[in-house]
Amino acid sequence: EMARKSHLAVEAIAGLASIEDFKSINLKSHSLPLNTTYLPYKSPMLLHIKGRTHVQTRLVEPKYSSINTGDCFILITCDKLFRYVGEGANVIEKTRGQHICAYILENRDLGCVATRELVVLSGKSGVHDADFWEILQRPQDWDVVECGHADEDDLFEVTLTETNMVYEYRDEELHPIEEFWGCVPRIEMLTADRVLVFNFASELYVWNGKNADGDAKRAALRLTQEMFNGGYNYDACDVNPVEFSTLAGDRETHGEFVRSGHYPEWCLLARITQHMETVLFREKFLDWPDYTRNPLCQDYNVNGVSGIRAPDGHHLFHSGTYEEPNVVLENANLGRGHFYYDPDTMRHFDVLTDSVTMWQIQEYTFDTVDDASLGHFHADASYIVKWMYRISVTVRELSGNISNRSTVGRTRCAYFCWQGNASSANEKGAAALFTVELDKEKGSQVRVRQGQEDTAFIRLFGTMFIHRERTTNTWRLYIVSGSDARETVLTEVPCEMAQLRSRTCFILVHGEQGTMYIWRGCRATENTHTITQNAAEKVKVSKEFFATSTVVAKNELEGVESDEFFDAIGGKRREAYFSLLELGDEMDNFTPRLFHFSRTDGAFKAVELFSHLRSRDHATPYPFSQLDLYGARQPTIFLLDAGAKLWLWMGWWPKEESDSSDDSDNELVNRAGENRWLGERRAALTTALAYWKAKKESQRDEDESGNESDDEQGDAGNVVWGGFEPLEFTSHFPDWQLHPEVTEINKLDGRSEDLTSIEQYLSQITQREYPLETLLARPLPEGVDPTQLELYLSPDEFEEALGVTRSDFQELPLWKQTKLKKEMGLF
Repeated sequence: EMARKSHLAVEAIAGLASIEDFKSINLKSHSLPLNTTYLPYKSPMLLHIKGRTHVQTRLVEPKYSSINTGDCFILITCDKLFRYVGEGANVIEKTRGQHICAYILENRDLGCVATRELVVLSGKSGVHDADFWEILQRPQDWDVVECGHADEDDLFEVTLTETNMVYEYRDEELHPIEEFWGCVPRIEMLTADRVLVFNFASELYVWNGKNADGDAKRAALRLTQEMFNGGYNYDACDVNPVEFSTLAGDRETHGEFVRSGHYPEWCLLARITQHMETVLFREKFLDWPDYTRNPLCQDYNVNGVSGIRAPDGHHLFHSGTYEEPNVVLENANLGRGHFYYDPDTMRHFDVLTDSVTMWQIQEYTFDTVDDASLGHFHADASYIVKWMYRISVTVRELSGNISNRSTVGRTRCAYFCWQGNASSANEKGAAALFTVELDKEKGSQVRVRQGQEDTAFIRLFGTMFIHRERTTNTWRLYIVSGSDARETVLTEVPCEMAQLRSRTCFILVHGEQGTMYIWRGCRATENTHTITQNAAEKVKVSKEFFATSTVVAKNELEGVESDEFFDAIGGKRREAYFSLLELGDEMDNFTPRLFHFSRTDGAFKAVELFSHLRSRDHATPYPFSQLDLYGARQPTIFLLDAGAKLWLWMGWWPKEESDSSDDSDNELVNRAGENRWLGERRAALTTALAYWKAKKESQRDEDESGNESDDEQGDAGNVVWGGFEPLEFTSHFPDWQLHPEVTEINKLDGRSEDLTSIEQYLSQITQREYPLETLLARPLPEGVDPTQLELYLSPDEFEEALGVTRSDFQELPLWKQTKLKKEMGLF
């Protein structure tokens, strides 16, 4: 009766009438994983790499007794990655270990967040040995087991493969797949509708295809758990694969060899979903692809030398579709931090800020920042910002108009942990700990690095200030960033002419004198100037800048500055920065584009970087920072589209640590890595030229006259090396600091500050032929593969040097080819 007279649904009335007490119910925290029982990794994990034909990578007991000097091992913890290289290991095992470590670092696989591998060499002492053996609990009086006999690798590879077991779940049972029983698995068995169980002795995996039935997945996991609880029995096999590491190497006694028993605690029972496989699982397969199926990312040969397929430059140029910044917190889209429109549901989300609280970290404690200093950050400190907000949802009516009614959701909370570039490691760690301690609301926790602030964070303050100094008795220079008055950032840079940029505005202040200069670059837009004026009004009344209440503001225009301005900034040296006074207006309304060339899952790709402060209506003159380049894992390559030309920035090859620099394995790995980077440089150069061609074609199509401009045939741009960046290049970044250590590394590698065009450098590293005397001299020309020097000889010189034709040489056995090359010094 009540339901018929009410506008509420029956279910709603029943809920309101309920008298049950739900206060005692504890919900799961959103910050915890939904299920951590069947993760495909543990800590620590010890991987044993052994074999010749199809190298076996197996999980073994993370204990000192598992190690021998004849194989390679990888020790993985949550934050460290060790690669142990046995002095008796073969080249294939060494290379396989290096590739696995590289994949773990690139993808943070197996739960490891290490930033570099730590090499431990058998027979040689190193700085990482103590940490490695401490994790494996090695006694001081224990000697590492020596390598075994010459045929050991082949024998273990065959016997381990024979113990592989594969099941398929169907009809409520696990059925053995005879075709793949006792052999190396192949990727063809991994179809999307299957649920498979792989038993690799110490590793049991339940593999779920993406289209498999949910009930089948759960049932297969239950049956596999029963199998795991039941233990193992390898009485019919030649070796117990669970404990095989205790047999490898030259061991005086193996003790009693147990072939059955319960799985030790270090063994792995894991659930894996299709396309989310770990590197440890992938290593078990004979034909797992090292590269994605994208044909533009697969390997190919350049003049007979292995190279890398270049990404499509034409597609890269036309892929720059603008997307509005969108901050996601608690699975809710917040847009730029104040509004978001969902076109699919036609709903408007307005973000309503209730309060903003800010704390500064003092290493062992934290202090609340007063309202007058809210939004002021120092580069040598860390801060915690608490944001209380609500989301108001409005829908559209059937007529298409926005409804007058809206629904305001619950109060939400987010904690931002802001870390300055110059803050200490202790403060950064303390900030993270205090963030957890302060988060009583269990809200979202976001780490924010200086220079990487998103729009939602900046909007909490309207204008954000980042200071380098804490004094007011000297001149301080601030660069203005942003295209919206509510998303403005003033970042302090060194007070010198070299920091000026023609496409934006600066504010120069002296706190004790009460003087402020507003400097406008000759190519700064009217919108940038307006934003700077608004920011200057806030600077005038801020106690962080001025110790006096009387402030005199003066406007300066690039090219007609006053002498007082030059005195304040350290002298009139126009040549110290790249001024656009004498250039055309092609840079007035242009946003640079930056692409990062890198390998992801083995594929060489170019990924575009976007600025958090980008705007659809206004150009962003300086959207990227030096940290984008120097903070990337080296060596790497970036392509900068600076409007009138391209810049291809090459990083540097990090130097090996002294404890492993003289190791032959590292020489092999470095040579392989350098050859791979050479291929990546070739591919990046090719992509850059294709990108430039597509850009010029687009400009010609937009030109109503249809005539090609004079610079249509000009160079695409230049190659620049880290540490040798010219002024014209650094002028595209808001701030640039010198790194002498990078300059020294590239200088030792033969790089210089001399600019080379992209076309010229590509021609140089893809040259087809060299005379014999050039190939015998050292150093070799850049781009030459030192392992295949004979490929660069002309047909006549090839026959003259080696005594056979190229075709006859290819038919010779490998040992004889090597002998001939050694005799001529080509090996």
